[in-house]
Amino acid sequence: MSSSITYAFTACMTALSLAGCGAGNGDTEKPAGVTHPLERADVEAAMAAAKVPGLSIAVIDQCEISSVSYFGVADIETSEPVGPETLFEAASLTKTIFSLIVNQLADEGVIDLDTRLSDTFAYPRIKDQEGYALLTPRIILGHRSGLPNWASDPADEDTWGDIPFMSPPDTEFGYSGEAYQLLQAYVEDGTGKRLNTLFEERLGAIMPMTILSTPVEESMTAFGHDEEGGKEKGREMQISPRAGAAFSGISNARDYASFLSYLCSGGGVSIEARGEMLRPQSPTDDASIVWGLGWGVQSGNGDTVYFHWGDNGQFKAFTAFNPVTRDGVVYFANGYNGLKLIEQLAEPVVGDLNPTIGWLDYGRLED
Repeated sequence: MSSSITYAFTACMTALSLAGCGAGNGDTEKPAGVTHPLERADVEAAMAAAKVPGLSIAVIDQCEISSVSYFGVADIETSEPVGPETLFEAASLTKTIFSLIVNQLADEGVIDLDTRLSDTFAYPRIKDQEGYALLTPRIILGHRSGLPNWASDPADEDTWGDIPFMSPPDTEFGYSGEAYQLLQAYVEDGTGKRLNTLFEERLGAIMPMTILSTPVEESMTAFGHDEEGGKEKGREMQISPRAGAAFSGISNARDYASFLSYLCSGGGVSIEARGEMLRPQSPTDDASIVWGLGWGVQSGNGDTVYFHWGDNGQFKAFTAFNPVTRDGVVYFANGYNGLKLIEQLAEPVVGDLNPTIGWLDYGRLED
């Protein structure tokens, strides 16, 4: 790991330890005296340019929610405005929720991040037993499992087959939803509890509207729009029949901001465990992007920003927080081009995200 990344991480963890560790379309909920860093007109202009029909966004300041805003419509056909009860697919932001649960369990001594899964748990979908014997929770959370992102449809058990290794475990970064699903099965087996139960016990009160698999009322769901902001190649929200650690979250900006605030303020783990969770551990093909245990870590010029994104096709999401300033942002979009808005929506809150934007490679509005 480079000295600049190590320095930035040390500074950010010092800041984290010191931390104690509107309703209606277009309206902004914010306490008196708090200035929202995003102007409504700027957000609406960016959405129009990206052809994103609807969006909810929340900002945290000093680890507390400072504003929650709603823009556009949940469905261009019904013109139902996005509001406080509109839910979006969280996609891979679900991984950050699951990773915190795993790190809590590790902090409590329920699981060990460096114990091999194969010691107590068999996973028939992986035939390469030599490779499987190398996998640990740490390797999986840091995306070094060597497994593919997806080998099947995670929501359809009928498609589940063998999962091959794309590279030897713990040799290189390789983003993998399949590995997170494996770790979910391991955690459920070890605790005797389904992920839904673990989520409700640990985060349900913090994220009361968020679900991992429970059906929701149709009036509360956004519609996912296509690249042109239309419905021709769009789809209705898909709710998984069972919780999936890598993909199945259904949430909104306020709920996820509550989670981000909780994480920023301690996350229900010791300072040591939080430091281990956020410590850069898995280098990627970009020197400025390293992975922790569940989060991407962008470092450069002495600054550190943690980030994650969600991509379920017509639903996109992004979150980032700066541990030094203790500011953070999350947004959910119901349009295919939602991740082209990172520069306009997230940078005003957490600072420069050029390395992250380039690494994710979803393009920018000017593209």
